[in-house]
Amino acid sequence: MFSIKSSSDALLFTILASRIGFFIAGFGLAIWAPLVPYVRLHIPMSNATFGLMLLCIGVGSLCCMPLSAALTTRFSMRHCLFVITLMLLGALLGMATASSLWVLGLALFVFGGSLGVLDVILNIQGLSIENRANRSMMSNFHGMFSLGTIVGAVLMISLLSLGLSVLLSTLSVMSMILLLSLYAVRGYLDERTLSSKDAFMWPNAWILLVGLMCFIVYLAEGVILDWSALYLIEDKQIATAQAGLGYACFSAMVATGRFLGDGLAQLLGRVRLIVGGGLLAAAGIGLSIITTHWQIALLGYALCGLGCANVSPLLISSLSKQSYMPTHLAITAATTIGFAGVLAGPAMMGAVAHYTSLSAAFAVLAAALLVVAACGPRFK
Repeated sequence: MFSIKSSSDALLFTILASRIGFFIAGFGLAIWAPLVPYVRLHIPMSNATFGLMLLCIGVGSLCCMPLSAALTTRFSMRHCLFVITLMLLGALLGMATASSLWVLGLALFVFGGSLGVLDVILNIQGLSIENRANRSMMSNFHGMFSLGTIVGAVLMISLLSLGLSVLLSTLSVMSMILLLSLYAVRGYLDERTLSSKDAFMWPNAWILLVGLMCFIVYLAEGVILDWSALYLIEDKQIATAQAGLGYACFSAMVATGRFLGDGLAQLLGRVRLIVGGGLLAAAGIGLSIITTHWQIALLGYALCGLGCANVSPLLISSLSKQSYMPTHLAITAATTIGFAGVLAGPAMMGAVAHYTSLSAAFAVLAAALLVVAACGPRFK
C-alpha cells in the first residue's frame, strides 16, 4: 500500500516537473523579444546585420537539436535538462551584456541551441510520462510552453517598464528560471534513453510525414509572428500600435486550445482533432484574407491558433506507436524537421509576397494547412 502511494506520488511530481520544464522553455524564449530594441541601441548595426544575428538563433537550434538523442543516450534526461537550462541562462546573460557582434552572435547561437535541445528532450520525457500514465498529456505540456511565452514576455516588459536596467531585468528573470529549475530537477526522469547501433538512421516515410506536418504547423506560427502585423497594417488599415494583436490573438488561442487538448483528444480522438484542427486553421487564415475589417482578421488568426494548438502535440505523441526506430530518435528527427518551418516561414512568405502579394502568400499557408487536414486520417 505504501509503495503504491509512493509510486503514485512520484509520478504526479514527475508530471508537475515536466510541466515546469515546458514552462521554463517558453519563458526563456519570450525574454528575447523585449531585449531586441535595447540590443540594437547598445550595438550599432544595420538591419541586414541584425538579420544575420537573428539567423544565429535558428542555426544554433538546427545544429544542436540532432544531438539531443545522443545526449540522452549518454546522460540521464535529468542531467541533460538541468545542464542545458544552465546554458540557456548563460546565453540570456550574454545577450543582455554583449558589447560586440561576435559575442552577441555566440550568445544567440547558444540561446537557439539550448532551447532546441530542451524542446526535444522535454518531448522525449513528456512522451515517456504519457505512456506510463496511459493517458493523453502532451497537449497540456505544450500548453505550459505557450503559457511560459506569455508570462515571460509580460514579466520582462513589466520589469523594463518599471525602470529596471536591462541587466537587472534579465538577472531577475534568470533567477526565476533557476529557482523553477532547481525545484523541478528532482522530478525529471533520472534515466537514459536506450542506445541504438543505428543512432543516425534515416527516418522512414511515416516519421518524415510527422515531421513535414509539424513543419507546416510551425510554419503557420512563424508566418503569423513575422508577417501578420505588416499584413494588418497594409491590407486591413489597422493602427500600427495595434498591429501586434494578430499574433497575440493567435498565441492566446494556442495556449487555450492546448490546455483543453488532452480532454478533447479523449473525447474526439486523435484523427478528428488533427483533421478538424487543420480545417479550422485553414479557415481562419482564409477569413483573415477575404475580410476587409481588421477585427474579423483578428478572429481569423484566433481560429488559426485554436486549430493549430493540438496538431503538433498529437503528432509527436503518435511517434510512440511506430517501431521503425527508437522513440527518442524519431522525436529528434521529426522535431528538427518541424522546427525548420519556423525558420523557413519568413523567407518563404517573403519570396511569395515579392512576386505576388501578401494575400497570396497567406493563401499558400491556408493550402498547406489543408494538406495537414488531408493527412490526418493516416493517424488512426
